[in-house]
Amino acid sequence: MSIEPSISVIIPAYNVSNYLRSAIGSVLAQTWQASEIIVIDDGSTDNTAAVAAGFAGVRLIQKIHSGIAATRNLGIQAATGNYLAFLDADDLWLPDKLEKQLALLRSNTKTKAVFGKVRQFISPELAQNERSRYQCNPEPMAGMHAGCLLIERETFQRIGTFTESLPAGEFIDWMIRARQQQLDFSTLEEVVMLRRIHGRNTVLNDTATLHGTYLQIIRRKIREPEK
Repeated sequence: MSIEPSISVIIPAYNVSNYLRSAIGSVLAQTWQASEIIVIDDGSTDNTAAVAAGFAGVRLIQKIHSGIAATRNLGIQAATGNYLAFLDADDLWLPDKLEKQLALLRSNTKTKAVFGKVRQFISPELAQNERSRYQCNPEPMAGMHAGCLLIERETFQRIGTFTESLPAGEFIDWMIRARQQQLDFSTLEEVVMLRRIHGRNTVLNDTATLHGTYLQIIRRKIREPEK
């Protein structure tokens, strides 16, 4: 007897009251409805929690600020679905993201996770002088990003949670472990996520931290024995 698929959507949120409503809205607009939407407020000092609480059916968890890895992990711990999906609170899903990914997973029993492509956009509220600071490639790109992933819960648990000691790059670290454990995944050719470029993107504004973190990940993986 097959189990009806249930999808838990985990949204980590930190001082994103300007964007969170749109992110949640893009989940609610899915052609395949998620079983639960969990917003984890990572100690925000703005109205992030109030925005999340304004949506009927959205589960809000509040915690002391501890970073995105710990925040996602708390959401995973609270999730009840047999599939997990992640969305950063400043990004958006396209409406058929979950439906297309779930269809692929159900049609191919060997595939345990599905990615899709991502397209970037500059957040419309930015002034022209701010917009000129950023290069935004409008073409679809390979979406090796947490927000592009749908994965079986059991498979995710086998690979393990996000490394909380890393200040950034936690998903790259997770993907390295997934590849080491020979995760069988597929990638849709369609765009499934829109990634918002704005003034607080870590990858754009804290390159020193990112470079240091990537070196830390590489050094640790070099020291690990092959599995």
